[in-house]
Amino acid sequence: MKVFQRERTLRTSGGLQVRDITDDVQEAVRESGIVDGIACVYSPHTTCCVRVNEFEQGFLEDFAELLKRLVPSESYYAHDDWGKRTENICKEDMEAGNGHSHCMAMLLGTAGESVPVRDGELQLGTWQRVLFLELDRERDRRWIVQVVGT
Repeated sequence: MKVFQRERTLRTSGGLQVRDITDDVQEAVRESGIVDGIACVYSPHTTCCVRVNEFEQGFLEDFAELLKRLVPSESYYAHDDWGKRTENICKEDMEAGNGHSHCMAMLLGTAGESVPVRDGELQLGTWQRVLFLELDRERDRRWIVQVVGT
């Protein structure tokens, strides 16, 4: 059993940005030398995530609009109420609230995805891509891919 890990950084532009990172993940799988196993792709941030879906402009627009309807940024969030919030305070957050971004992330589930690897290739469906979703404002971010197998 082998384990390989790579970390990548990126600067997002914010505002529900979706970036296709499939080629970088596949590159890490090839670099790992692992032929059969699993690739776990993970975002260590609370207001962004990794998902597998189609990278098609119409879908991405539809999805962004759906999230904005479900979790409008104009609503009240206790997370952004500085008279109430006493934990995990960051000066950046005080300038622009991000309670809606945290709620979106919780709705989307876990912060990562696992994709099977066979014959050294990600086993994605025809239109599936590995996507990095920024749910907050412009920020420096990172994501990690860990490949485990033989």
